Amino acid sequence: MGQSVKHNLLAAFRYLLRPLVRIAIRNGIAYPDFAGMVQDAYVNVAGAQLKGGGRELTPDAISVMTEISSDDVRDLLLSPDDAKLNEAEQKINAAARVLVGWHTDREYIGPYGLVRDLPFARSDSPRRDVKGFVELAQRYCEGYPPKVLLDELVRTACVQDLGNGFYRALTRSYVPEQLSAESIRRFAQVVHNVTETLEVNLRRSESSVRRVERTVFADYGLARSELRAFDKYIRDRGQIFADDIDNWLSARSEAGITDTVQTGIGFYHYVVNEEDERDFGKTLKVEGVKDEK
Repeated sequence: MGQSVKHNLLAAFRYLLRPLVRIAIRNGIAYPDFAGMVQDAYVNVAGAQLKGGGRELTPDAISVMTEISSDDVRDLLLSPDDAKLNEAEQKINAAARVLVGWHTDREYIGPYGLVRDLPFARSDSPRRDVKGFVELAQRYCEGYPPKVLLDELVRTACVQDLGNGFYRALTRSYVPEQLSAESIRRFAQVVHNVTETLEVNLRRSESSVRRVERTVFADYGLARSELRAFDKYIRDRGQIFADDIDNWLSARSEAGITDTVQTGIGFYHYVVNEEDERDFGKTLKVEGVKDEK
Protein backbone atom coordinates (compact mmCIF):
# COMPACT_ATOMS: atom_id res chain seq x y z
CA MET A 1 0.00 0.00 0.00
CA GLY A 2 1.42 3.40 -0.98
CA GLN A 3 2.20 5.85 1.80
CA SER A 4 -0.28 8.42 0.44
CA VAL A 5 -3.06 5.79 0.38
CA LYS A 6 -2.29 4.76 3.96
CA HIS A 7 -2.12 8.39 5.06
CA ASN A 8 -5.42 9.22 3.38
CA LEU A 9 -7.15 6.16 4.82
CA LEU A 10 -6.00 7.10 8.32
CA ALA A 11 -7.23 10.65 7.72
CA ALA A 12 -10.55 9.21 6.52
CA PHE A 13 -10.84 6.94 9.58
CA ARG A 14 -10.26 9.89 11.89
CA TYR A 15 -12.93 11.83 9.98
CA LEU A 16 -15.37 8.90 10.19
CA LEU A 17 -14.72 8.43 13.90
CA ARG A 18 -15.52 12.00 14.91
CA PRO A 19 -19.33 11.60 15.11
CA LEU A 20 -18.89 8.21 16.79
CA VAL A 21 -16.54 9.69 19.39
CA ARG A 22 -19.01 12.52 20.02
CA ILE A 23 -21.64 9.89 20.88
CA ALA A 24 -19.13 7.99 23.03
CA ILE A 25 -18.12 11.04 25.05
CA ARG A 26 -21.72 12.13 25.59
CA ASN A 27 -22.46 8.70 27.04
CA GLY A 28 -19.44 8.30 29.29
CA ILE A 29 -17.50 5.84 27.11
CA ALA A 30 -13.83 6.57 27.76
CA TYR A 31 -10.96 5.98 25.33
CA PRO A 32 -9.70 2.70 26.90
CA ASP A 33 -13.14 1.09 26.45
CA PHE A 34 -13.42 2.35 22.86
CA ALA A 35 -9.87 1.21 22.07
CA GLY A 36 -10.70 -2.23 23.46
CA MET A 37 -13.59 -2.53 21.01
CA VAL A 38 -11.30 -1.51 18.11
CA GLN A 39 -8.74 -4.13 19.13
CA ASP A 40 -11.45 -6.78 19.34
CA ALA A 41 -12.73 -5.81 15.88
CA TYR A 42 -9.22 -6.08 14.40
CA VAL A 43 -8.78 -9.60 15.78
CA ASN A 44 -12.22 -10.74 14.60
CA VAL A 45 -11.85 -9.34 11.08
CA ALA A 46 -8.31 -10.70 10.69
CA GLY A 47 -9.49 -14.11 11.89
CA ALA A 48 -12.35 -14.12 9.39
CA GLN A 49 -9.97 -13.23 6.56
CA LEU A 50 -7.61 -16.05 7.52
CA LYS A 51 -10.47 -18.54 7.55
CA GLY A 52 -11.81 -17.23 4.25
CA GLY A 53 -8.39 -17.70 2.67
CA GLY A 54 -8.09 -21.26 3.95
CA ARG A 55 -5.20 -20.38 6.25
CA GLU A 56 -4.68 -21.63 9.78
CA LEU A 57 -6.19 -19.38 12.45
CA THR A 58 -3.37 -18.78 14.94
CA PRO A 59 -2.53 -15.90 17.32
CA ASP A 60 0.81 -15.40 15.55
CA ALA A 61 -0.83 -15.10 12.12
CA ILE A 62 -3.34 -12.55 13.42
CA SER A 63 -0.55 -10.69 15.23
CA VAL A 64 1.40 -10.32 11.97
CA MET A 65 -1.68 -8.92 10.20
CA THR A 66 -2.73 -6.54 12.98
CA GLU A 67 0.46 -5.82 14.96
CA ILE A 68 -1.45 -6.70 18.14
CA SER A 69 0.70 -8.81 20.46
CA SER A 70 0.20 -12.56 20.21
CA ASP A 71 -0.64 -12.72 23.92
CA ASP A 72 -3.43 -10.15 23.53
CA VAL A 73 -4.73 -11.95 20.45
CA ARG A 74 -4.71 -15.27 22.29
CA ASP A 75 -6.66 -13.75 25.20
CA LEU A 76 -9.26 -12.33 22.83
CA LEU A 77 -9.65 -15.60 20.93
CA LEU A 78 -10.16 -17.54 24.16
CA SER A 79 -12.59 -15.00 25.65
CA PRO A 80 -16.35 -14.96 25.01
CA ASP A 81 -17.39 -12.72 22.14
CA ASP A 82 -18.81 -10.12 24.53
CA ALA A 83 -15.94 -10.23 27.07
CA LYS A 84 -14.68 -6.76 26.20
CA LEU A 85 -18.23 -5.41 26.28
CA ASN A 86 -18.84 -6.88 29.72
CA GLU A 87 -15.53 -5.47 30.93
CA ALA A 88 -16.55 -2.01 29.74
CA GLU A 89 -19.95 -2.29 31.42
CA GLN A 90 -18.38 -3.26 34.73
CA LYS A 91 -15.82 -0.46 34.60
CA ILE A 92 -17.26 2.54 36.46
CA ASN A 93 -15.53 5.75 35.51
CA ALA A 94 -14.71 8.62 37.81
CA ALA A 95 -17.94 10.54 37.23
CA ALA A 96 -20.04 7.46 37.92
CA ARG A 97 -18.14 6.65 41.13
CA VAL A 98 -18.79 10.14 42.47
CA LEU A 99 -22.53 9.83 41.83
CA VAL A 100 -22.74 6.41 43.47
CA GLY A 101 -20.87 7.72 46.51
CA TRP A 102 -23.09 10.79 46.66
CA HIS A 103 -26.18 8.57 46.81
CA THR A 104 -24.89 5.86 49.16
CA ASP A 105 -22.36 7.44 51.54
CA ARG A 106 -24.05 8.22 54.88
CA GLU A 107 -22.07 11.44 55.20
CA TYR A 108 -23.81 12.81 52.10
CA ILE A 109 -27.33 11.63 52.90
CA GLY A 110 -29.65 13.83 54.94
CA PRO A 111 -32.81 13.12 56.91
CA TYR A 112 -35.28 10.59 55.46
CA GLY A 113 -32.57 9.25 53.15
CA LEU A 114 -32.54 12.30 50.89
CA VAL A 115 -29.31 13.10 49.09
CA ARG A 116 -27.79 16.35 50.34
CA ASP A 117 -27.17 19.38 48.18
CA LEU A 118 -23.45 20.05 48.40
CA PRO A 119 -21.27 23.16 48.31
CA PHE A 120 -18.22 22.86 46.10
CA ALA A 121 -15.97 22.56 49.17
CA ARG A 122 -16.50 22.39 52.91
CA SER A 123 -14.98 25.87 53.23
CA ASP A 124 -17.77 27.27 51.02
CA SER A 125 -20.49 26.26 53.48
CA PRO A 126 -21.48 28.26 56.60
CA ARG A 127 -21.66 24.88 58.38
CA ARG A 128 -18.15 23.51 58.76
CA ASP A 129 -19.46 20.02 59.50
CA VAL A 130 -20.96 19.74 56.00
CA LYS A 131 -18.56 18.19 53.53
CA GLY A 132 -18.56 19.43 49.96
CA PHE A 133 -18.08 18.02 46.47
CA VAL A 134 -14.30 18.36 46.78
CA GLU A 135 -14.24 15.98 49.73
CA LEU A 136 -16.59 13.59 47.95
CA ALA A 137 -14.38 13.53 44.84
CA GLN A 138 -11.23 13.05 46.90
CA ARG A 139 -12.79 10.04 48.63
CA TYR A 140 -14.12 8.27 45.54
CA CYS A 141 -11.91 9.56 42.71
CA GLU A 142 -8.54 10.36 44.21
CA GLY A 143 -6.27 12.00 41.67
CA TYR A 144 -9.05 13.49 39.56
CA PRO A 145 -9.53 17.30 39.67
CA PRO A 146 -12.84 17.89 41.53
CA LYS A 147 -13.71 20.98 39.46
CA VAL A 148 -13.29 19.07 36.22
CA LEU A 149 -15.48 16.23 37.51
CA LEU A 150 -18.18 18.64 38.68
CA ASP A 151 -18.17 20.54 35.38
CA GLU A 152 -18.63 17.24 33.51
CA LEU A 153 -21.56 16.21 35.72
CA VAL A 154 -23.22 19.61 35.29
CA ARG A 155 -22.61 19.50 31.51
CA THR A 156 -24.31 16.13 31.23
CA ALA A 157 -27.26 17.18 33.44
CA CYS A 158 -26.40 14.63 36.11
CA VAL A 159 -25.90 17.47 38.59
CA GLN A 160 -27.67 20.83 38.80
CA ASP A 161 -25.98 24.09 39.76
CA LEU A 162 -28.54 25.66 42.12
CA GLY A 163 -26.98 29.08 41.72
CA ASN A 164 -26.49 29.65 45.46
CA GLY A 165 -23.14 27.92 45.77
CA PHE A 166 -24.71 24.48 46.15
CA TYR A 167 -25.08 21.58 43.73
CA ARG A 168 -27.81 18.92 43.54
CA ALA A 169 -27.39 15.36 42.24
CA LEU A 170 -30.21 14.68 39.76
CA THR A 171 -29.37 11.09 38.94
CA ARG A 172 -27.47 8.22 40.48
CA SER A 173 -26.16 6.87 37.18
CA TYR A 174 -23.76 8.55 34.79
CA VAL A 175 -25.78 7.95 31.63
CA PRO A 176 -26.15 11.41 30.06
CA GLU A 177 -28.32 10.20 27.15
CA GLN A 178 -31.11 7.76 27.88
CA LEU A 179 -30.69 5.66 24.77
CA SER A 180 -32.78 2.53 24.37
CA ALA A 181 -31.23 -0.74 23.25
CA GLU A 182 -33.41 -0.58 20.14
CA SER A 183 -32.24 2.92 19.17
CA ILE A 184 -28.60 1.88 19.64
CA ARG A 185 -29.16 -1.28 17.58
CA ARG A 186 -30.72 0.73 14.74
CA PHE A 187 -27.94 3.33 14.84
CA ALA A 188 -25.29 0.60 14.65
CA GLN A 189 -27.01 -1.22 11.79
CA VAL A 190 -27.50 1.91 9.67
CA VAL A 191 -23.90 3.08 10.08
CA HIS A 192 -22.56 -0.45 9.52
CA ASN A 193 -24.63 -1.04 6.38
CA VAL A 194 -23.67 2.29 4.80
CA THR A 195 -19.99 1.69 5.55
CA GLU A 196 -20.20 -1.92 4.33
CA THR A 197 -21.61 -0.74 0.99
CA LEU A 198 -18.81 1.80 0.59
CA GLU A 199 -16.20 -0.80 1.58
CA VAL A 200 -17.45 -3.15 -1.13
CA ASN A 201 -17.31 -0.35 -3.68
CA LEU A 202 -13.72 0.53 -2.73
CA ARG A 203 -12.46 -2.92 -3.68
CA ARG A 204 -10.49 -2.95 -6.93
CA SER A 205 -11.40 -6.48 -7.97
CA GLU A 206 -13.01 -6.47 -11.40
CA SER A 207 -15.19 -9.40 -10.38
CA SER A 208 -16.77 -7.57 -7.44
CA VAL A 209 -20.23 -6.13 -8.14
CA ARG A 210 -20.50 -2.52 -7.10
CA ARG A 211 -23.55 -1.64 -5.04
CA VAL A 212 -25.76 1.35 -5.74
CA GLU A 213 -24.64 4.43 -3.82
CA ARG A 214 -25.64 7.92 -4.90
CA THR A 215 -25.26 11.33 -3.29
CA VAL A 216 -27.11 14.44 -4.46
CA PHE A 217 -26.03 17.83 -3.17
CA ALA A 218 -26.22 21.54 -3.92
CA ASP A 219 -23.10 22.56 -5.86
CA TYR A 220 -22.97 26.02 -4.29
CA GLY A 221 -24.68 25.25 -1.03
CA LEU A 222 -28.26 25.98 -0.01
CA ALA A 223 -29.52 29.12 1.66
CA ARG A 224 -29.97 28.34 5.36
CA SER A 225 -33.49 29.72 5.13
CA GLU A 226 -34.32 26.97 2.60
CA LEU A 227 -33.19 24.10 4.83
CA ARG A 228 -36.61 23.49 6.38
CA ALA A 229 -38.27 23.50 2.96
CA PHE A 230 -35.69 21.01 1.68
CA ASP A 231 -36.30 18.78 4.69
CA LYS A 232 -40.05 18.74 3.95
CA TYR A 233 -39.45 18.12 0.24
CA ILE A 234 -37.22 15.08 0.77
CA ARG A 235 -39.56 13.67 3.42
CA ASP A 236 -42.48 13.86 1.00
CA ARG A 237 -40.60 12.58 -2.04
CA GLY A 238 -38.61 10.09 0.01
CA GLN A 239 -41.79 8.53 1.39
CA ILE A 240 -43.09 7.95 -2.14
CA PHE A 241 -39.80 6.34 -3.12
CA ALA A 242 -39.73 4.23 0.06
CA ASP A 243 -43.29 3.05 -0.52
CA ASP A 244 -42.44 1.96 -4.09
CA ILE A 245 -39.43 -0.02 -2.90
CA ASP A 246 -41.41 -1.53 -0.02
CA ASN A 247 -44.16 -2.68 -2.40
CA TRP A 248 -41.60 -4.26 -4.73
CA LEU A 249 -39.88 -6.12 -1.88
CA SER A 250 -43.13 -7.17 -0.19
CA ALA A 251 -44.33 -8.85 -3.36
CA ARG A 252 -41.20 -11.02 -3.39
CA SER A 253 -40.60 -11.66 0.32
CA GLU A 254 -42.63 -14.60 1.62
CA ALA A 255 -42.25 -16.98 4.56
CA GLY A 256 -40.65 -20.29 3.70
CA ILE A 257 -38.33 -19.03 0.98
CA THR A 258 -34.91 -20.70 1.16
CA ASP A 259 -31.48 -19.35 0.25
CA THR A 260 -32.37 -15.77 1.22
CA VAL A 261 -30.23 -12.67 1.69
CA GLN A 262 -31.13 -9.76 3.96
CA THR A 263 -31.06 -6.66 1.77
CA GLY A 264 -32.73 -3.30 1.36
CA ILE A 265 -31.99 0.38 0.80
CA GLY A 266 -31.55 3.36 3.08
CA PHE A 267 -31.40 7.09 2.51
CA TYR A 268 -30.64 9.98 4.80
CA HIS A 269 -30.45 13.75 4.87
CA TYR A 270 -27.06 15.16 5.86
CA VAL A 271 -25.79 18.62 6.75
CA VAL A 272 -22.00 18.95 6.57
CA ASN A 273 -20.19 19.51 9.87
CA GLU A 274 -17.89 22.28 8.68
CA GLU A 275 -15.29 21.82 11.42
CA ASP A 276 -14.90 18.13 10.63
CA GLU A 277 -14.79 18.91 6.91
CA ARG A 278 -12.04 21.52 7.29
CA ASP A 279 -9.92 19.18 9.38
CA PHE A 280 -10.36 16.35 6.87
CA GLY A 281 -9.47 18.62 3.96
CA LYS A 282 -6.26 19.71 5.68
CA THR A 283 -5.09 16.17 6.41
CA LEU A 284 -5.98 14.53 3.08
CA LYS A 285 -3.12 14.17 0.59
CA VAL A 286 -4.12 14.76 -3.03
CA GLU A 287 -1.88 13.32 -5.75
CA GLY A 288 0.11 16.03 -7.50
CA VAL A 289 -0.56 18.65 -4.84
CA LYS A 290 2.33 19.54 -2.57
CA ASP A 291 1.75 20.08 1.14
CA GLU A 292 1.61 23.74 2.11
CA LYS A 293 4.20 24.72 4.66
